[in-house]
Amino acid sequence: MNEPTITHLERRKIEAGVLIPLVQAFQRAIGKERANEIAREVIMELARNDGERWAQRFGTDLAAMEQVTGVWAAGGSLDIEPIRKSAERLDFNVVRCRYAEFYKELGLPELGYLFHCNRDFGMVEGFSPDLMLRRTQTIMQGADHCDFRFERKG
Repeated sequence: MNEPTITHLERRKIEAGVLIPLVQAFQRAIGKERANEIAREVIMELARNDGERWAQRFGTDLAAMEQVTGVWAAGGSLDIEPIRKSAERLDFNVVRCRYAEFYKELGLPELGYLFHCNRDFGMVEGFSPDLMLRRTQTIMQGADHCDFRFERKG
């Protein structure tokens, strides 16, 4: 029997249903800072593992990273504005993010950043040691767009 296909956003919403109450309980028990630190460590490890799986599926170059962004954006989850694409760079802005909209509707954008945006850097680590991500702002943190700048390391 085939498993139903869900979008990346739907997966993140399902995860949030478990992560939000769990992390909030830990925040009450051991303090917000320590609970978030532990959650960040776990989520970054999961993100590295995701990166490794996507690299096995798509490859490890910038064209493959563009395919990963397609997974992130599937089902209208992200509106992406292309900036620059070459063998050395993949630059784009996310101008609408339904991940951020979801967490903002819950009144929890700080957890949205912790659970979702923060993992992008760990994912790149797992995806390829030859690539790096620069991002200075996110919609989740209140900016009008997220600025993704992937580049091949020197």
